[in-house]
Amino acid sequence: MYENSIKILGAYGTKAKGFGTTSFMLDAATVIDAGNLLNALAENSLHVEYIYLTHSHLDHIAYIVDNYFLQRRKTLHIIGLPQTIQALKKHFFNDIIWPDFSKIPLEGSEEMSIRYRDVHCNERYTLNNKTTIMPIETDHTVPSCGYIYKVNNKGVLITADTLSLENIINRLNNDREIKSLVIECSFPSSMEKLARVSKHLTPKLLFKALQKLQRDDIRLYINHIKPSYLKEITEEIEEFGRNFRPIILKDGDFINF
Repeated sequence: MYENSIKILGAYGTKAKGFGTTSFMLDAATVIDAGNLLNALAENSLHVEYIYLTHSHLDHIAYIVDNYFLQRRKTLHIIGLPQTIQALKKHFFNDIIWPDFSKIPLEGSEEMSIRYRDVHCNERYTLNNKTTIMPIETDHTVPSCGYIYKVNNKGVLITADTLSLENIINRLNNDREIKSLVIECSFPSSMEKLARVSKHLTPKLLFKALQKLQRDDIRLYINHIKPSYLKEITEEIEEFGRNFRPIILKDGDFINF
């Protein structure tokens, strides 16, 4: 991977054969969301140390703990909004659905297998001397955020699941360092009612909202398509979004920014 690139471990909105759910690899140790870590990385998932979560829905957290977990030698840091962390503690790592690994030491160590860390929207967090990450509020059915990830003052904005794009577009219009946008598009336009209720986008909703974008230098990438509607949504993206020259992401793709 190059410095200003991200690997797409999972690009889709539903798990299906040959389709992984949402996960972005920033570097060997850091990912945003955990929808497809095991299938994409296999034993290399052992090297992931930091998972930044956008929200608590299953397609974004499914592979936080995988078949290689007991072989880990470093603590896994799960990072997200306070509400997301609380949801994981209460509903997932609760010794009922899955063991509470925050109370289980690593093999041969006194360090716990998992540690949690809260982040807050609009606060910038430094990963190293070249790299920062900032959560920004998004519009979904549970508390959620996207992330602005920057390397050497060049950035990509990953929305994750959202309906409203007002905050996203304001960020893009006011931050010229953001060069790329990864945005969801889950349902065909014929399913707008379901999209609105579940707080997702359709091609028609997406490109209508993007008319407020005051820039023509943004690379537009689309993810989180439901595989059942891939053909229909792809055709609609080509119809409604031709002026934006969007790229539909697949598992294994790279984003350069």
